[in-house]
Amino acid sequence: MIDSADNVTHMLPVTGPMRLNFHTDQPDAARVFVADLNQDLLGDWIVTLSWTGKPQVRGGGRVTVVNDQEAGFKMIQKIAQKKEKSGYRLV
Repeated sequence: MIDSADNVTHMLPVTGPMRLNFHTDQPDAARVFVADLNQDLLGDWIVTLSWTGKPQVRGGGRVTVVNDQEAGFKMIQKIAQKKEKSGYRLV
């Protein structure tokens, strides 16, 4: 979000579910990676990771229960940094 007072981008406080989508721009090896932070029906915070590979390669996924929303947010931040260093871009 851009703050109208100083035109600087600031992170918004996360107060609910969050989703980050990452894509690669390589046409012959396009890949998609999605990271979700949600609460399940029991109130636990979970981080769900899912990905797809090349057309001939199957995708996959993983679900991790985290202690609280802040822990999930930190986990997604680390994942985002790693993906951006690996050539993925946030969409």
